[in-house]
Amino acid sequence: MNLLDIRHLFDYTEWANGLALRAAAELSDENLRRDFRISHGSIFGTLLHMAGAEWLWLERWHGRSPAGKEAWSLWKAESCADLATLNERWREVVDRRTGFISELDESRLMAEVPFKLLSGDPNSMPLVDQMQHVANHATLHRGQVVGMLRQLEIAPPSTDLLFYLRREIPA
Repeated sequence: MNLLDIRHLFDYTEWANGLALRAAAELSDENLRRDFRISHGSIFGTLLHMAGAEWLWLERWHGRSPAGKEAWSLWKAESCADLATLNERWREVVDRRTGFISELDESRLMAEVPFKLLSGDPNSMPLVDQMQHVANHATLHRGQVVGMLRQLEIAPPSTDLLFYLRREIPA
C-alpha cells in the first residue's frame, strides 16, 4: 500500500463515516441511544468509539500515546453528550488527520512508528499498517451501525467501498 492508496482509503472512510453520521442524525434520541447489546451498546456509543479510536491513533502518530482513562475521556457519553458535539469533535480529528496525511511521504508511511498501548506498554508497527487498521476498524463498526439501523427497521446507507467507487456513476 502506498501514499496514494492511503489517501484514497481515508477519503472513502470519511465519506462512509459521514453517511453513518447523517443516518444517526435522523434518529430520535431514544433510538440513537437504544442498547442493542452489540459493539458499544448503541449507535451513539459505537460512533463515539469510532471517533475516539481515530483520535487515539492520530495522537499516537503525533508521538503522544494517551493511556487508560485519559485515552477515552473525551469519547464517553458523559463528556460528549450529543451528536452535534460528537460531529464537531470528530470533524477536528478528520481535519487534523487530513493535515497529517498531506505531509506524509512514502518513507514516513513505511517507517516503524512506536506507540504505547492503552495499558502503557510499548509497541511499534509500520505507520502504513497502523493506518490500514484505523480504516478497517471504522469499516467494522460502520457495519455494526448499519445492523442496528436495520434492527430499527430503517433502511441504512450503503457504506460499502463499492458504492464509494461508483458514487459518480449514474444508476
